[in-house]
Amino acid sequence: MPLTAGSTALDPGQDAETWVRRVYGIPGNSLNELTGALRRDGTISWGAAMKLVAIGAHPDDIELGCAALIKKVTELQLAEVYLIVLTDDGKAKTRRREALNGARSMGIPKRRVLFAGMRDGDLRVSARSVERIRHIASEWGIAPDVIITHTEADSHNDHVEANRIAHAAFRKCIFLHFSIHLSAELDRFEPRLFIDLSQDFMESKAAAIACHSSQESRLKGVDLTIYEQTLGHSAGLKRVEAFEVRLPGQDHTSAKELLALSDSPFHRFWFPIMPAEPITIFHEGLSQPGAPIDWPTGHENAGREALRQAFNDRWLPKSPLRERASDEADVMASLNANSVVLVGGAVGNIAVRNIYNRMRGTVWTVDYDVPRTEPAYLLNRDTGARHYPRFDSSNSAEVDYGVLSRVTNPFNSERKIVCAAGATGLATRVALELLAEVSPAGLVARHFDDIKDTQMAFSIQGEGEHVEVLDVHYGR
Repeated sequence: MPLTAGSTALDPGQDAETWVRRVYGIPGNSLNELTGALRRDGTISWGAAMKLVAIGAHPDDIELGCAALIKKVTELQLAEVYLIVLTDDGKAKTRRREALNGARSMGIPKRRVLFAGMRDGDLRVSARSVERIRHIASEWGIAPDVIITHTEADSHNDHVEANRIAHAAFRKCIFLHFSIHLSAELDRFEPRLFIDLSQDFMESKAAAIACHSSQESRLKGVDLTIYEQTLGHSAGLKRVEAFEVRLPGQDHTSAKELLALSDSPFHRFWFPIMPAEPITIFHEGLSQPGAPIDWPTGHENAGREALRQAFNDRWLPKSPLRERASDEADVMASLNANSVVLVGGAVGNIAVRNIYNRMRGTVWTVDYDVPRTEPAYLLNRDTGARHYPRFDSSNSAEVDYGVLSRVTNPFNSERKIVCAAGATGLATRVALELLAEVSPAGLVARHFDDIKDTQMAFSIQGEGEHVEVLDVHYGR
């Protein structure tokens, strides 16, 4: 019998075990560590439920921006959800009735739908409006963990002010910002969490929006389907709801469960590594005088191009990647401040040779012994086992070995080091392509889909047709 949350399946097409391992950070395929989180009836016990508050400027904004997310959260029993509608217009009685009906279709009872009664078209962040929202929360005993509200990347004044009121009223929460298709400014929107609009979610969202019959002609002004398909492209999905993510300065107990909701493996992998700042790729500096081995850079260049293109396509509104040679002086400055990506083995990448390979927790490395006379190899530092590449008669690699790692940055424990290193450029290219093509069925999603430090050793045959995982080492 598949695991369920409440009486509803976790998500059509989603493997429950994968979901649970992701949320609880359990590596491998065993669920032995999960027994304390499962109820006898097979449902998932989340402990003390999160409190999630969705704040919309107008009665239909929540349905338009985050109906699928709310439906998913309620089905998983992940949070106790409240809705706050900030404004009323001249049809307040009708609009409120429609909002209650829309909430019911998303699984939210009437008692958790609250109205602030501010004036439509004249919303402003002020001491009065902020105090009004705080009073509503206090009156109903709501201490929210998560706020879902409008993005500031919007041309509608009420939407922008709703964002500012929410942030002023609740300062220590996780914030998710949705966009409204009628007024979104996509050149400023920065989504990092994506909810796949499967058939069931599309139908439930359409039903929630249909409750607002008084707004039918206005809502048809811009095609919501096309807009959600546009957002889906950046997640590698057909159609999505997309959300900006703003985490509080301190660790938040709900962040892990919330981010695990995202249906984009690419963003699940990369967002925790660089939630706010750019990330620098330090690649091989093979042109430097005295490089231990002269090695063609074609494979590595192709891999970097694949990763570069993936970020151009998927990281709205623009790619966060910066690229530097590993022999440049700003390596340590970047390590002290941010997460970094190290590309290539110890042969050509000084940062891999002098930093990553010498880190206390490093188990799998690419190293070499005698410069220019012997090939580099994949090394297990715990066992001493070595894996050497094999070459054909034209000196091209037939079999290569590499490591793909995501580990805690020893110079800044809140940041990560991602290392993509091959004994030759072939495995380096494959490691970069795995990072670029993070997908639900891929090796990265399978082995890295939690927050633990992870080192994956692999072999590659031919030009990348067959990748075999040799070992996955999990750290803290």
